[in-house]
Amino acid sequence: MKKTLLIIAIALLIVLASCTYNGYSGNYSDLYSVAINSVLWLNGHSWVADYECDPQIEVIEEDKYGRIMFTYYEKYYSGAGISFSALIICQSSNEDKVFYYEDINYIVKEQVLYSQNLENFNEEEIEQLKTVNDWNKEIDYDKCVVKEITKSKPKILHEKEIEDQIIDEFNVVNGEYSLFMDFLTNNLDNSKYIIYGNIKKDKAESIYFIGLVENEKDYSIKLNIIVPLNVYDYKTEFVEFKKLNNWY
Repeated sequence: MKKTLLIIAIALLIVLASCTYNGYSGNYSDLYSVAINSVLWLNGHSWVADYECDPQIEVIEEDKYGRIMFTYYEKYYSGAGISFSALIICQSSNEDKVFYYEDINYIVKEQVLYSQNLENFNEEEIEQLKTVNDWNKEIDYDKCVVKEITKSKPKILHEKEIEDQIIDEFNVVNGEYSLFMDFLTNNLDNSKYIIYGNIKKDKAESIYFIGLVENEKDYSIKLNIIVPLNVYDYKTEFVEFKKLNNWY
């Protein structure tokens, strides 16, 4: 009997271990890295049933200089309130790093939650994205942001302090909300970084926010927050928000 219970326990541990998500495991770590540093409301993984799994990444086209245009899709962002796909351009990559044009290297399209049929990007959207990303022109590395290739989203530094400030900012009461937060990217000298998230109050109300965190000289942090008017069409607000906070 004891031997049978031990076998069952080992089998359960193996099953649970196989369900643990350990980061992106596909063939496009470079494209994955561009996506998670560029686009808001990404988890860095998708879902199958109740388990985390790799997002869908599909290469659409490559130009004569090696730029890659691809789609990135997760079923939904944390809290299961929004779903979208992203069309993204990676300028270049090597074994360790990716190169892309910040803020203009992607567009997003709203998708129906839990739908099996995704709405495609149209030809006009594709051509506009190509144009602003210098498609079929020599790559201008001076215009590129450079990021390390990774297989998972980084943890948020000062997470508890940021969470406390967000709770104060939105005047939510402990136990009456769910808070989801993710790291987006940091600036050139790592003095600032961007987070985003969702405060889910109930089934009918969610607050989607963007935060820009500054590391102060006394080792404290300063958090600036905006709530975009549209979670799918936020780019203009987002760029202006970064400018106002001296992002570079």
